[in-house]
Amino acid sequence: MYERVTVCYFSGTGNALTAGRWIAEAAAGKGIKADVVAIDRFRRIEVPGHVKRRLVGFCYPTHGFGIPWYMLKFILRFPARGRCGFFLLNTRAGSKIGRLFLPGVSGIALLLPALVLLLKGFRLRGLFSVDLPSNWTSVHPGYNWPTVAAMFDRCRAAVGRFSARLLAGRFASRPNVLVMLPVDLLLAPIALLYFVYGRFWLAKLFFAAKDCDGCGLCVEKCPTASIRLRGGLPFWKFSCESCMRCLNVCPRRAIQVSHLLAVLIGFGSTLLPLALLFRLIDPALPGALQGPINFAVNWGIFMSFIFLISGLAWWLLRTKPFNLLFTYSSLTKYWRHYLAPGLGARDFRNEELKKQKEK
Repeated sequence: MYERVTVCYFSGTGNALTAGRWIAEAAAGKGIKADVVAIDRFRRIEVPGHVKRRLVGFCYPTHGFGIPWYMLKFILRFPARGRCGFFLLNTRAGSKIGRLFLPGVSGIALLLPALVLLLKGFRLRGLFSVDLPSNWTSVHPGYNWPTVAAMFDRCRAAVGRFSARLLAGRFASRPNVLVMLPVDLLLAPIALLYFVYGRFWLAKLFFAAKDCDGCGLCVEKCPTASIRLRGGLPFWKFSCESCMRCLNVCPRRAIQVSHLLAVLIGFGSTLLPLALLFRLIDPALPGALQGPINFAVNWGIFMSFIFLISGLAWWLLRTKPFNLLFTYSSLTKYWRHYLAPGLGARDFRNEELKKQKEK
C-alpha cells in the first residue's frame, strides 16, 4: 500500500521515540522503507524526496490534555504533500494498579493536529493513543521496573495491531478514541489554560542543585534549545516544554523541579494587587472588551510575576543556603526518575549540533 513511511517524533524521555520505532519496525517487516525523524531544534523541515505512496506519522506526548506547542508548531509548518496520508500517535499518562492497567486521557492532543492536517489537504489514516508510563516526574515518582516492563509489553502489542491495520491501507484507530470524544472535548478549556499559563509556569520550576558540575549535557540534549549555561549553571527559558529529558538524563541527578517555587508562584499570582486594581476600572470599559482586556492584562501580569520571581530565585540559587533549601524541598530529589527501557542520553541526538560539527 505504501512505498515509504516517515515518522516524525517529539519525545522527552523516549516514549514517543519508542512507539515511532515500533511502527518503523513493522513497516520494515513488510518491506516498506521507514524513516524515524526527531524534530529536535528544527529550523526548517526536511522531508525525504517525493514518493507517490507516502504515509507520514507524528508521534508525541500529551501535555496538559493537549499537544505540545513545539510539535503543533512543526505540524503547522509541515509542507502539504498532495493527498498524502497521515496518522497521529500520542503517548499519554498510563498507569497500573495491581493487575489493572489504567488509561490516560488525550484531551485535544489528537483532535487539534488532525484538524490542522485535514485543512492542509492531508488524508487521515489513523489515530492512536498509547498508554505508556507517565514521565512527568515533576508531579509523581517514576514507576518501578516491573510496572514499566509490563506496560511496555502491553503497549507494544497494541501498537503492533495498530501498525498492521495502518500499513495494510485501512483506517486504524482504537475504539476508545471515539468513545472518549465527549470527555476529550470537555477537557479543551483545561488544555487552553495549560497552553497560555501552565507550560510557562512549569518551565520556570527547573533548577540545578549543588551537585551540578556544569557539564552542559542538559544544554546539548534539550530538544527545544531552551537551556543556556549562565555563570556555569543551566538556565531554563520560557520555551521549555517540561519534557523531563534534562532531569532524567543528568548523570549527577543534579537537575530538580522546585516545588517550593511552584507554591510561591501559584500563591503569589492570585494576590496580585495590580490585577485587583484593574477590576476597579472594568465598569469604564465597553462590555464586549472587558473579557479580552482582562485576560490580556492578567496574562501579562502573570508572566511578569513568573519572570521576576524565577529570575530572583535563579540568582539566590547561586548561594549555598538557598540552593540547599530549594534542593531539599524538591520532591524530585527523592523520587525515582524515568527513561524508556533501553534508552539513554545517546539516543537523543542533536541533529543540528551534529551538522555544525561536521562542517
